[in-house]
Amino acid sequence: MGALTKLASWEMEPNAGLKRIMITLANTADAGDTLEVTLADYGIAANGLLAISGWAHTTDGSVIAVAANTSSVSAGVLTLTLVGGTTDDFRVIELIGRSDAGEFA
Repeated sequence: MGALTKLASWEMEPNAGLKRIMITLANTADAGDTLEVTLADYGIAANGLLAISGWAHTTDGSVIAVAANTSSVSAGVLTLTLVGGTTDDFRVIELIGRSDAGEFA
């Protein structure tokens, strides 16, 4: 597992209660690499994460495949592990979460 280079991240609808964050990773990302994201840095409550989507550009900007990355959240920090595929892929990660804790029961 190597270090990931986060190129950029941005909030799609600033100041909204529902947060939609896009994160891009440099084309050095490999299967098994991990990314840690502190949810509060993006306005998402520690237990407010609702969904994660991911894509791998197996050819930069051309061939794009859905990536079902694995994840866990502990103490408000999301750990995302990139799934298999080719090495050195540009990756896009989308996070959707709530700014409040929300209810799950």
